[in-house]
Amino acid sequence: MDKLDYKKLGLKCGLEIHQQLNSNTKLFCRCPNELQGNKNPDFTLKRLMRPVLGEMGVYDKAMLTEYLKGISIIYEGYNDSICTYEIDETPPFSCNNEAINIAIKIALLLNSNIIEEMHVCRKNYLDGSVPCGFQRTMILAKDGYLELEKGKKIGIDILCLEEDAARKIKTENKINYFRLDRLGIPLVEIATKPDINDPLECRETAERLGLLLWSTNVKKVLGSIRQDVNVSIKEGTRVEIKGVQKLDWIPVLIEHEISRQSKLINIKNELKAKELKKDNIFNKSMDLTKPLAKTNSKFISKGIKSGKILHGINIRGFKGIFGTELAEDYRFGTEVSSKVKSISGLKGIIHSDEDLNKYKFSESDIKKIKELLDHEEDDCFILILGNKNEIEKATDVIINRIQYAFEGVPPETRKAIDNGNTEFIRELHGGARLYPDTDSQAIINSEEKINEIKKSLPEYPWNIIKDYSEKYKVEDQKIKDLIFTGNLDIFNELLKIYPKNPVLIITTLLDTSTALRRDGKKINNILEKDYKEIFNLLSRKEIGKEAIEEFMILKSNKPHLTIDQIKKELNIQSISVEELNKIIQKILDNLIDLIKEKEMNAMGPLMGELMKEVRGKIDGKVISEELKKNLTKKLEEINK
Repeated sequence: MDKLDYKKLGLKCGLEIHQQLNSNTKLFCRCPNELQGNKNPDFTLKRLMRPVLGEMGVYDKAMLTEYLKGISIIYEGYNDSICTYEIDETPPFSCNNEAINIAIKIALLLNSNIIEEMHVCRKNYLDGSVPCGFQRTMILAKDGYLELEKGKKIGIDILCLEEDAARKIKTENKINYFRLDRLGIPLVEIATKPDINDPLECRETAERLGLLLWSTNVKKVLGSIRQDVNVSIKEGTRVEIKGVQKLDWIPVLIEHEISRQSKLINIKNELKAKELKKDNIFNKSMDLTKPLAKTNSKFISKGIKSGKILHGINIRGFKGIFGTELAEDYRFGTEVSSKVKSISGLKGIIHSDEDLNKYKFSESDIKKIKELLDHEEDDCFILILGNKNEIEKATDVIINRIQYAFEGVPPETRKAIDNGNTEFIRELHGGARLYPDTDSQAIINSEEKINEIKKSLPEYPWNIIKDYSEKYKVEDQKIKDLIFTGNLDIFNELLKIYPKNPVLIITTLLDTSTALRRDGKKINNILEKDYKEIFNLLSRKEIGKEAIEEFMILKSNKPHLTIDQIKKELNIQSISVEELNKIIQKILDNLIDLIKEKEMNAMGPLMGELMKEVRGKIDGKVISEELKKNLTKKLEEINK
């Protein structure tokens, strides 16, 4: 893709980062702040959701969209980590002071103004992720900034302290299943101002925010940090992209969203040039079930035989628009279809801009459809197959979405998908869903408290990265990886034990761990104390560095074993240089023919044989040096 002129496009981006905090308990109750994994739940309960009026006396559009989906919810809970607060049977406890202090520390690092008197608010959620229908949240700080590498300051609009929602497990038969163990875990939400004007700048901002957060007392596990990207261009509108799981997705998603918004604006201008009016483009809409009952399309005929309805809609002047590519492998027809799927539950739609041969329609089928719908050359028709309720919902969605094509880009919340495109989740939330929580008192952040927290602020991680990479002669990315994997503190502790080889420690914590995890090993079974004991053995020369991986494998498989027990099981007994040389001489004598044939080229095969006997018992560098010396000496004897 050619470099776009982002200034000319009027590109504006903002980030919303959600990060769980590592306090002992949840935010508004004293249940433990920890997930229960995949354990079977101890109990379940079922709820139905309905929209309620916000403080301004109106319904939030996104809430109405969720309500139209007609989905019910089943909650799964655990007796040892869920109380009556999570299931909305008890008012909130006092707010967790430890979580407040962590959030204040983050706000100070972001140069923000701390709110002296915080007020808890309710934020309506109708997707079922909160049993009471709202999330408790409070603005803790405002008007800060984050400085990028080249000095640009990205404004921090607000920092909120709030409770996390329940985690969605699955959707079956229009029922969403949520686990309640995540519900109530404290998290901060950081919203930047729309100061980001380049996709790579957006990636850097997200990376720096992540590094800063992980330098404080936050949860450092997969899924504990979530990021959303807001994107708009001139003549477009703000679109929120949720679920951006990887930093490298950010530039690609922004590029695709720029393309999507630009093409939607082009469609608006095309419709204007055609002098079409959004109120009179739907010239025909009718039930096609009986006329198409004997269609050649097995997909349609099978659906009709099962009792489904085939509905047709003709759209005047829309020929070619449904086939317009908005982004790579993403067309306007996909845009409409994904919204229909999200709200009505139908798998999609059929439209005349696509290749109808793949549905096995005959020419007479298509001719009949066009005649019944009064279809003209410049029109587009849509077919929907479903039950009555699905057809009604889908028809409303289609009409509303097509009519919005005359406006340009609809304000939406969309989900990131891994091909760089996005799909509709809901309408963009507005302020109508926020109102005060009458169950909670105001929270005071005193100047004395803030000044005390200022005394323990950590160093900025980008300064640590620069310092460590220069000191230990490693690339910046390795230090970033230590931070993002939560291993920086362990690295510092191991360096005290084994200071002579920082690269080996980094390799162990990052590369070896990653490789073993890919092989299915349970690396989480290796605790910090285990790494310390392994490197203590290495420091005392009781094992060679080649044994580290063997220790890690066995500890992953048998977490109940101590490192000393593993050493015995591996039968690792350190050997001296003298003992090593005796073993080398024995191997050289046994492989004398190989040495005569390959001379110094025999080092590789000889090293392989030697390592079978001494791996992990002495340092590999020593093994290589002694083998080379002995081989050179042996060759001199042979050549005399």
